Amino acid sequence: MSRHVKSPAKQAAFTLMEMLTALAVFGVIGLMATQILTGTIQLGEATRVRGEALSDLQRAVDIIGRDVMQLSRRTVRDELGESKDPVTIAGTSLIELTRLGWQNPLGRSRSTVQRVAYVHRDDTLVRLFWPVLDRAGGSRPIPQVLLKGVAEASFAAHDDQGEEHGFWPLLPADDEVAPELAAVGLALHLERYGRIERLWLVPPGAAHLTNTPDPEGQPAEVEPARR
Repeated sequence: MSRHVKSPAKQAAFTLMEMLTALAVFGVIGLMATQILTGTIQLGEATRVRGEALSDLQRAVDIIGRDVMQLSRRTVRDELGESKDPVTIAGTSLIELTRLGWQNPLGRSRSTVQRVAYVHRDDTLVRLFWPVLDRAGGSRPIPQVLLKGVAEASFAAHDDQGEEHGFWPLLPADDEVAPELAAVGLALHLERYGRIERLWLVPPGAAHLTNTPDPEGQPAEVEPARR
């Protein structure tokens, strides 16, 4: 009786069902790998965007803090020739102040004292600064975009009696002495992070400048504040 023997080629072959099963498994593995890779890329992008937003916030807060902590008692004159206090809060700007320490690495003929202001435009906090202290009729501030995504922004003054005020300067009563500014507070409502508050102390004995220019047209030298 003859015996039928399968050839080696037939013994090693895959059936159609086995091929379809293998293809389905490889397809699932490829889909999972694609999803993992896409998720990793998206996570990296979100981390980058969040990191940049935090850096922008920290930079903006640092700039505001430097302006406040280098406060000068120097008054300025506006475009109409009227005197403006060293610090005003809740006026035409959120805050406007005179600060020391405007660096001059190029040695230009200008003061190292600077007048700055902060305004809230749409969803953006903008820093303004003037090239001169006492302005002429055509003086215009230079805008600097500080922070985007700002829903609300406000400054507050804290006097040496511990009271908080939404405006500055204060008008003293006839028989009272006007309180001194002790600190400046900032409140931001950000679309990404919610409400953030900061408080900076005004340096005691902050320097002030006289309003009388010297013969070269430059502001007078810094003098220690008299208390």
